[in-house]
Amino acid sequence: MEEVGTGLHRAETDAERAELAGALVTLLARALHLERAVLLMEETPGGPLVAVARHGAAHIDRLQRDEPPEGGPWSSAIPIGSGSDVAGILLLARAGGAPLAPRDLALAQRLAEGAARLAEHGRMAADLASSRELLARADRLSALGMLAAGVAHEIRNPLVSVRTFIQLLPERLGDEEFRTTFRDLALAEIERICGLINDLLAFSRPAPAQLDPADLNDLVGQIVRLLDAEARKHGTTVTYADNPALPRAVVNDAQIKQVLMNVVLNAIQASGRRGPVEVKTRHERRGAEVWCVVEVADAGPGIQPEHRDHIFDPFFTTKDGGSGLGLFIAHRIITQHGGHMRTAPRSAGGTLFSIHLPVRTRDRNVDAR
Repeated sequence: MEEVGTGLHRAETDAERAELAGALVTLLARALHLERAVLLMEETPGGPLVAVARHGAAHIDRLQRDEPPEGGPWSSAIPIGSGSDVAGILLLARAGGAPLAPRDLALAQRLAEGAARLAEHGRMAADLASSRELLARADRLSALGMLAAGVAHEIRNPLVSVRTFIQLLPERLGDEEFRTTFRDLALAEIERICGLINDLLAFSRPAPAQLDPADLNDLVGQIVRLLDAEARKHGTTVTYADNPALPRAVVNDAQIKQVLMNVVLNAIQASGRRGPVEVKTRHERRGAEVWCVVEVADAGPGIQPEHRDHIFDPFFTTKDGGSGLGLFIAHRIITQHGGHMRTAPRSAGGTLFSIHLPVRTRDRNVDAR
């Protein structure tokens, strides 16, 4: 998504807050005829204060909490916050350090309170972004653990076959048909093992630092192959029909694989032994825009009408032991890619999930972390 990624988005948000704080300080300085003014805020809770906005010849850049401000004399030093929760300080100076009138001081204090709310909002936004990133990582690690167990099982079975043929080979060395059969089987099984390992590595690989054009057919195919063992464990199968004419979409591979993993895995768990999971890709045009679409249809009991508006909500789940985070994270990733997800009931029973991704250049600023 990404990438222009979360780092850029946060940087832009921080720049916007700094610009707003600077405008407030400048406005206050002009209104009160101040010679100098500087707003200092904590970098981290309890840490030193750093200048984020200034007016005039205010050269102070950093201030420890237990030391007096330099660059005086100052007409007023207004704390931002109260008690042990002081998050910053607003320093104001008229010519020669002349004191502020009570009315002017009250105006400056109101601005300081506004700056405190601005700083608190910034900390909350950073905490929220960090929490979302941790949730996405936890969801990805959970899926990776399940895949590793399934792939280990899938690797063991063909290795047993190869081992059996190797054990019999000395006795059947002169049997041309046996040797040919053994060679073909061993090569096929080894190719299958290599494919599974490559798919697992591709899923676990860290997200790249930028968006790149990607073949969605290939990404979907990797996830379908990885989940083949999980489908059989639930008594179902996954069929996949790709669209050879599907255009390339500019995406973050790792993030889109995480979305596909969540949606296809949910379909497998919903279908159980009722029927197969059907996955296909297609493209559609709406006006001047072209969209890549991935459809995942399950054979499950369907989504209850009262649940349809909540399936993408965090912590909403109808499964025993479910976290309610998989679809929430998937929906958020697709939205950040400029796309959307939809659900619809199937006439034969079950649910159709459709993932829509726009076909556009990598110039779009998207937060994909």
